[in-house]
Amino acid sequence: MWVLRSELHNHPLREILGELRSFKRVKLFLSLGATVLGFLALAGHDAVSLAALGRRLPFRRVAYAAFLSYAFGNTLPLSVVTGAAVRFRLYSQWGIEEGDATRVMTLNTVTYVLGLLASAGLAFALQPVMVPGFLHLPLHSARPLGFLCLAVVVAYLVWSSRKGDDLTIWKWELPRPTFRRALAQIGVSFGDWVFSGAALYVLLPHRVPFHVFFAIYLLGQIAGLVAQVPAGLGVFEAVMLWGLTPALSTASVLIGLVAYRIVYFLLPLVIATAVWVVREGRRWLRKRAGHVRRASA
Repeated sequence: MWVLRSELHNHPLREILGELRSFKRVKLFLSLGATVLGFLALAGHDAVSLAALGRRLPFRRVAYAAFLSYAFGNTLPLSVVTGAAVRFRLYSQWGIEEGDATRVMTLNTVTYVLGLLASAGLAFALQPVMVPGFLHLPLHSARPLGFLCLAVVVAYLVWSSRKGDDLTIWKWELPRPTFRRALAQIGVSFGDWVFSGAALYVLLPHRVPFHVFFAIYLLGQIAGLVAQVPAGLGVFEAVMLWGLTPALSTASVLIGLVAYRIVYFLLPLVIATAVWVVREGRRWLRKRAGHVRRASA
């Protein structure tokens, strides 16, 4: 909040409203398209995880479950629990056992982290952005962090290419993937990060190259994850404002961030909530009708 206040105190409300009035509608449509592609990449997380467990579901069901779970999990607190509850309910109705549903979520987490490490590793190695002082990290540049991320990804690929048992860390078991499946995990998650970044990039004035923007974007995402704030709210915005100004005006960055929150987070949440309410309402009505028929028989 202190960083946001220091960034915005010299920009009156009329400047921000003027930037909002000049906002082009085509940017919203481009951002919406990138959001759809991003959620399809998230569905790829589930598809790869189910394939690793030898379980098959039609992709429309996989995409349906992934959209609902990520739309809720990306925005609401306790994202892991929220997303897990949605998946458990849907997968159990489709014949996926509870143990396999748990393994899907474990593999999804691994896929998510692998994609973040691969994306951040490449972005930070190619574009060593400075690390904001307010993050209190013992680094001036993100390049060492990028090399560390790439080293972890390479180690995972080497481990997947060898034969052996699964990896057990305390009570947590990580199934050893095939090399091909490990590449698929990295690919779908990398696509997710690129599309989610593109959903914000198209909302900003294009005076910053995408690779520079993407490095700042990933730094903000990592800071939000470390802070454990739902959707990185506030922390992510602080890093983006710090990294993109003065190349872009504070007002234009702020308007882009607000539009991004609406398109990538709020809109999917509203749609998922409506779908879930209709779905559960229909199930309740069918169940009630069944009780009435049995009572009258």
